Amino acid sequence: MAIIPKVYLNSFVSIGVRDEAKNIDWIGTGFFVGRNSDKEGQIIPFLVTNKHVFKVKDTVVVRMQKKGCDDLEEVDYPLLNEDKSPRYVLHDMDDVDIAVLRINAQYIIKNNLEFPYIDIDNNAMSSFELRNNGAEEGSIVYMLGFPMGLVNVSSNNPISRMGCVSRMTEAQINEQHNMLVDIQNFPGNSGSPIITRPEFIAVGGSSSLHKSVLVGIVHSYIPYQEGLINSQTKQVVEIRSENSGIANVHPVEYIRDIIDKIYPIPNKTAEQQL
Repeated sequence: MAIIPKVYLNSFVSIGVRDEAKNIDWIGTGFFVGRNSDKEGQIIPFLVTNKHVFKVKDTVVVRMQKKGCDDLEEVDYPLLNEDKSPRYVLHDMDDVDIAVLRINAQYIIKNNLEFPYIDIDNNAMSSFELRNNGAEEGSIVYMLGFPMGLVNVSSNNPISRMGCVSRMTEAQINEQHNMLVDIQNFPGNSGSPIITRPEFIAVGGSSSLHKSVLVGIVHSYIPYQEGLINSQTKQVVEIRSENSGIANVHPVEYIRDIIDKIYPIPNKTAEQQL
């Protein structure tokens, strides 16, 4: 049985940069999201990743699939306007590591490209919505992305890793703007989405989340550090740092903050936006 919807798997992309010889170095992960526009049947497309993936870059490369076949096209997305101002939008909080680039829908249509996407309003849940719908500490989640540049030549399929929510309390998110997820992430996973696994069994009168939704975006991990002490001087001479296996994940509400700035939900009042 397929646990992760196919459209989700296809919406994740590796993000790269070209060197002087035009070779591509794959540096991070991103994913496509969409919001229904005020015109029926049309969506506004976005690419979501981390701030540090876009930082000090003029252009990034994303591979997209041609409609009706398995061919991939390397699309160069300019990140700067002619006046060198960024085309992407960053979250207002310095410690929220999210960037969103609005994509030219006409380019996608003109070049006959597929645009699989996650509906940011209907196929995603904020931490508040998750807690109210049965997700909690211990809930199973998947991280999808391209760690360590592991990108297939002829496929956009991401690498999936399974873990669980470690901490998702309101206090945790208010203090650190992160939920904690027990999952191994590595360079290249920056910008990876976290997706829930549908659960159909609840224990002890609790509820369970019956569908797969986007819950957040990975941006870093908590390191475990240990000092090596010189036996004679008793001084720390070296600090070793390892991946603790706990990932920092910004929940969906911070992604929506940015998209609301770029394209507010049509027909939604100012009070509803808050």
